[in-house]
Amino acid sequence: MMVVMARTRKNPGSLPCGYRYGGAVAPRAGSTLYHLGLGSNLGDRRAHLEAALAFLGGIGRVRKRSSIYETDAVGMPGSPPFLNMAVALETALPPLELLRACKAHESAQGRDPHDSHFRDRAIDIDILLAGDLVLAAPELAIPHPRLAERGFVLVPLFEIAPKLLHPIEKETVVRLLARLKGTGGVRRIP
Repeated sequence: MMVVMARTRKNPGSLPCGYRYGGAVAPRAGSTLYHLGLGSNLGDRRAHLEAALAFLGGIGRVRKRSSIYETDAVGMPGSPPFLNMAVALETALPPLELLRACKAHESAQGRDPHDSHFRDRAIDIDILLAGDLVLAAPELAIPHPRLAERGFVLVPLFEIAPKLLHPIEKETVVRLLARLKGTGGVRRIP
């Protein structure tokens, strides 16, 4: 198993670039501030998001949460729309442990961990960013490889961290969102 981790910090005495520019919150010592994407398109979608938030609150501290957005099911013709949101989670868990915890929660909510790509799901929790961390492991890539292409991720992320810097693209969330050709399928709901 090959795992590659890198930090893109230029000035070791400063906050990681993602926190410095994204600005509103920085993690406490010994913790990482992760930005996560949550989505649900089965059953009581809002209840599934709330259950995921409660789960995340049990493994860390939810520092920020976006509004909820209804979005078309990308790459899933005929599927019901998703409810999506973004969350800033502060936790001491390292990335692969956070991933395992999130996958266990998804499984507990009925998601098949072996056959769930482009399928309807009660809950999906994606690790989008972890400050300036770049990770390439067989089971996890940070930043999320399709983050810069997805309006249903960027719109809620823009709401909670518009100036957060993507450590590979070297662009803020606001600029990544501006690069998209459109976000027509993303609608904020009350």
